[in-house]
Amino acid sequence: MSHLLSKHGISDFEWFRATVNEAQSDPVGMWSMIRAGREGFALNGGELEDFVRRFVVEMITAGAVPIKGDKKAPFGWSPVPRYGGEPAKVADSLIGEWQESKSDPGLDGIWFAFPSVWK
Repeated sequence: MSHLLSKHGISDFEWFRATVNEAQSDPVGMWSMIRAGREGFALNGGELEDFVRRFVVEMITAGAVPIKGDKKAPFGWSPVPRYGGEPAKVADSLIGEWQESKSDPGLDGIWFAFPSVWK
């Protein structure tokens, strides 16, 4: 597979690694990965979907989990266990929801973070 370059000269692999690192201390929203693919890498359609799928798989494989904002939780975030833990299945579920909604997720949607951020 060839690597993509953003309009700023950053490869998709570099972007994935940087955002996985960010998720170790600060949640990363699904909305931001879609925006990065669309605006930063000029992707749409199937290419954007593949970019988001690879991003989700990278996050889950690295140890991040899907979370949502939760005012009742001690740190303001709660895990969303319905997606399971198998990276490809999590990606398929999230992309399926995104496509069904016919709109991009917002700030109230799914985010990714390592347990140290939300526990």
